[in-house]
Amino acid sequence: MTLIAINILLDPDAATVEKARASNARLRENYPDGFALDANHAPHITILQQFVRTADLDDVAKAVAEVLRTEQSMNWECHAIGYYALVDKDLRLVGIVIEPTEDLRRLQQRIIDAVTPFAVEKGTGEAFAPRPDGGAISQPTVDYVNNFVGPRTGMNYHPHLTVGIGTRDFVDALKAEPFEPFTVRAVSVSLYQVGDYGVAQKKLYDLHRIDPLPSWNDGPAKQGILAFVSRVTKEGSPDFLPPDERIAVFDNDGTLWCEKPMYIQMDFLQRKLAAAAEADPALQTQQPWQAAWEQDYAWFGEVITNHYQGDDSALRVVMDGLLALSEGQDVKTVEASARTFVFNERHPTLGIAYRDCIYQPMVELLRYLEANAFSNIIVSGGGRDFMRGFTQDLYGVPRERVIGSTVAYRYVPDERGGAIVQRAELDVVNDGPDKAVQIWNATGRRPILAAGNSNGDLEMLTFSGGPSLPALRLLVLHDDAQREFDYVAGAEKALDAAQTQGWTIVSMKNDWRTIFALEA
Repeated sequence: MTLIAINILLDPDAATVEKARASNARLRENYPDGFALDANHAPHITILQQFVRTADLDDVAKAVAEVLRTEQSMNWECHAIGYYALVDKDLRLVGIVIEPTEDLRRLQQRIIDAVTPFAVEKGTGEAFAPRPDGGAISQPTVDYVNNFVGPRTGMNYHPHLTVGIGTRDFVDALKAEPFEPFTVRAVSVSLYQVGDYGVAQKKLYDLHRIDPLPSWNDGPAKQGILAFVSRVTKEGSPDFLPPDERIAVFDNDGTLWCEKPMYIQMDFLQRKLAAAAEADPALQTQQPWQAAWEQDYAWFGEVITNHYQGDDSALRVVMDGLLALSEGQDVKTVEASARTFVFNERHPTLGIAYRDCIYQPMVELLRYLEANAFSNIIVSGGGRDFMRGFTQDLYGVPRERVIGSTVAYRYVPDERGGAIVQRAELDVVNDGPDKAVQIWNATGRRPILAAGNSNGDLEMLTFSGGPSLPALRLLVLHDDAQREFDYVAGAEKALDAAQTQGWTIVSMKNDWRTIFALEA
């Protein structure tokens, strides 16, 4: 009876692989005889290692694939939180610790149950993929597989990503360094033959490919996104670009979250205008205080629509009122109040909290790009200080990657090291051509992926890629009155450009299985 040592594992995303290889390179520099993360040593997160009969491999693969097919609610994200090291005389086998989740533990148990009918209790080194140097498989490696179920399953399951071998002193120093946690996303599940030190050495089966965009319907938009990301991230592809050139820019209002019947930030500000009108009744007959006092959301919405159609007369009136609110406001206070507003107030017609008005398909796209080593940047006409308070929590985009409209600032000294406060003076209105300018100011690069929804995004979409880089330009079309809104006003020029230049039009009605996460 011939046995084989198998590893059923998660294949991590490209960003995680890049971090693992960086750690491996440091370990290889310290201990050159250690293994490299390469075609014979695939970076992975083990779910189960076990001995099975070679003759049963096909049946094992089918049984596990069936488990994976039914795991529709599986959360494939987890978090890396530090380094671990296993002792082997004067050497250390090093890995990245993955925080276990209930989903991972449940999946592991279901896979154990599926494989148990084929499992063999004890195996030897002959069941492993041979070492490249022809040496013997280490006994700790054999023991690890023999004793996997029980000591390393259930509440004893501690997922990890093995990154290499180092000397004791070097690894002790490595573990003492600050470790910046990061998100790990599985992209597929595979079955490998195990090599020495537990490496995933020989791939035998692709068991399951995880859909990175489950809220998108299969169609030209989704397939275009997947194909583009594959082209620019696959080494050897004529369109391959290194990570530092993978810049993706996203408008916010109407692209990442709802913008009707008026911008969410406009609701935030109009409530402040209404409070001013309450304190001074004379303002109740002057715009924009009158519309705020009367809760005339349509008036504010029309102001924005007219702006994108070339008429800024009412917008100037609004800006005069809003600038008066800015004078002397500490930027940290603005951020905190914006965050409180977004997390607690509700949309006037959809009946859900503003924090839940984000588009689930676009959040999935952000995560998919991040997993493929893209840098996601929000480029919005909205206020930068307003957005910085919540973009990390809602979109996973850090504050330093938020580009928006700004007022002027001044420094105010105080006993706590001073403060930055707003002035009642415009600095940048980040809209139209200024979006392209501000992208260049912030990054010094052209983006290769841009997503917008209005005429104000036209130049940003056009700027992406330029004459020499591959580019994907996405225009979100609001055409679903039942689940959100149906309108093209303010997007006529962008829609015409998308149709004539072959950009990807993303139909909410046809391309999105789910719009808001609460639907799921």
